[in-house]
Amino acid sequence: MAGFCGGFSTFSTFSAETMYLIQDGKMGMALLNVLLSVGLCLGAVYFGYWVGRLLG
Repeated sequence: MAGFCGGFSTFSTFSAETMYLIQDGKMGMALLNVLLSVGLCLGAVYFGYWVGRLLG
């Protein structure tokens, strides 16, 4: 349950920050926020998967 709630609140914060950037007219920063957040998260998951396969 803690993992679900923690993930939900983190995603809500990410979404709110992106929305505030858009409302402030900082579309480039909002796009960069989305691309870097999603890209870095996917990269970290892939890295963890890769390390797990090496060790397992």
